[in-house]
Amino acid sequence: LLVAVMEEVDRRRAEGYLSPADLSGSGLNESMERVRTASGGTTHVSVCDAEGNAASMTTSNGEGSGYCVPGTGIMLNNMMGEDDLHPEGFHVSPPGMRVASMMAPSLLLVDDQIRLALGSGGSKRIRTAMLQVIGNVVDFAMSPRAAVEAPRLHWDGQHAQVEPGFAEAALVDLAARWPLNRWPVQDVYFGGVHAVAPDGQGAGDPRRGGHAAVLDRA
Repeated sequence: LLVAVMEEVDRRRAEGYLSPADLSGSGLNESMERVRTASGGTTHVSVCDAEGNAASMTTSNGEGSGYCVPGTGIMLNNMMGEDDLHPEGFHVSPPGMRVASMMAPSLLLVDDQIRLALGSGGSKRIRTAMLQVIGNVVDFAMSPRAAVEAPRLHWDGQHAQVEPGFAEAALVDLAARWPLNRWPVQDVYFGGVHAVAPDGQGAGDPRRGGHAAVLDRA
């Protein structure tokens, strides 16, 4: 099922990048190659099935290390160079120590029942993006789609980065406490949360080219 979902997501992502003209004539191969190389970084897939199973998977190439494992064609990521994963500085961890990750593929359980499978790309914004989506679902009873598409904010250590859509009174109060940076539109900077519920409701984050689909096993 996970393979089927990934194939469907890939197809829809291609449709999102390509126009009908790109899919005809001699330009087809060139167009598909552009799709394969246009996006990198982090991707996430969430899956729930009719039998109550759920899976949440995040994988990342980061910005890439430039090194491929010989004989595999696999390029290693650059998590050794992510500053938020090395608060004590680079090159100080002992050999063999497992590197932490900012990725957080998750299952939201309510009364021991799976309520949502979700995860996100977005580096340092992953955790704040996911927390806000979970809060929207649990505290404000939003649907997965509404929760994902709602505006977000992120504290970067110096400024509160804010998407449009929050109440003006709340932003005025926030600006009185901390420096505020208002973004004109929703942006991939604020993560890309992809979430799905066991009842078939789901959302792919439009900030990051996400898609949601219901597949018939037959």
